[in-house]
Amino acid sequence: MEIAQEKLIAGRFEIERLAGSGGMGAVYRAQDRHTGQPVALKLLRDAGPRERQRFLRESRLLCELCHPHIVAYVAHGSAEDGHPYLAMEWLEGEDLSRHLSRGPLSLAAAMQIVHRVAAALALAHGGGVIHRDLKPTNLFLCNGDPARVKVLDFGIARRLSRSQALTQSGALIGTPEYMAPEQARGEGAVGPAVDIFALGCVLYECLTGRPPFQGEHLAAVLIKILLEEPEPVERWRPGVPVALSGLLTRMLAIFFKCCISARRTFQAAGNSK
Repeated sequence: MEIAQEKLIAGRFEIERLAGSGGMGAVYRAQDRHTGQPVALKLLRDAGPRERQRFLRESRLLCELCHPHIVAYVAHGSAEDGHPYLAMEWLEGEDLSRHLSRGPLSLAAAMQIVHRVAAALALAHGGGVIHRDLKPTNLFLCNGDPARVKVLDFGIARRLSRSQALTQSGALIGTPEYMAPEQARGEGAVGPAVDIFALGCVLYECLTGRPPFQGEHLAAVLIKILLEEPEPVERWRPGVPVALSGLLTRMLAIFFKCCISARRTFQAAGNSK
C-alpha cells in the first residue's frame, strides 16, 4: 500500500511521491529535513526475518562504501510502524539498461563507464565486499552522463570474511545473463572475480547492444555460460581496438578457464564409454 504524501518517516524524511515498487518494498522520493536535500527512501514491507536481515546487511554495507561512483548512503533505521528503511542520495537520470535500449555506446562512453565502475568495485573489494549482481539496471547514469555512473543495489552483496552467507549453497544468486560460472553452478563461496566477469558482460553489451550470453529461458542461458564461448565482440562491433578486445577477453578469462575444464570433463567421459 502506498504511503500518503507528506508522511514523515523517522521524524526526518518527508515523503513526496512514490518512485518505484517491488514485491516486498517501495522506493520514494523524500525530503531530508536535516539537510534540505532530496533522498531516495527505500522502505521494506511484508518481509520475513531473512529479508529483514538481508536489508539490514545492505544498509550497513552501503554505509561503509563511500565512493563518487557508488550511490551515497544517507541513513537507515526503522520507521514509526517498525518497517526498516534505507535513505540514499536522490539521483536524476536513467539506468544503463534504458540508455542501451537506444543502441550501443561509443567506445569513449563505454570505457568511461568501465573505468569508473572498476574503481568503485576496487574500493568495495578492498573492504571485502562483493556486489554479486552487477548489470545495466544497477548502473545509473546521472543526467544520462556515462562519466557520472553510479553503482546501485547492494541487496545481495556479501562480505568475503563471512563464513556463512544468507543464501543457501546451490541457490542461484544474481542475474543469469551476467553470472560468472561459479554463480551459475550455485557455488556458495564467490570472490571478486564474479564482479569483474559481470563488468565484462556489461562492457560487451555497451559495445554491441547485447549481452554475451542470451537464451530463450534460464537453462539455455546457464548452459551457454558454462559450456559455450560468446561470439567475438568484433562480430557485432567491427573496428573495436585490439587492446579493448583484449581487455574484454581478460575480464571474461574466468569463463574461458571454466569452459576448457568442462569440455575436458565431457571429453573424458565420452572416451571412457
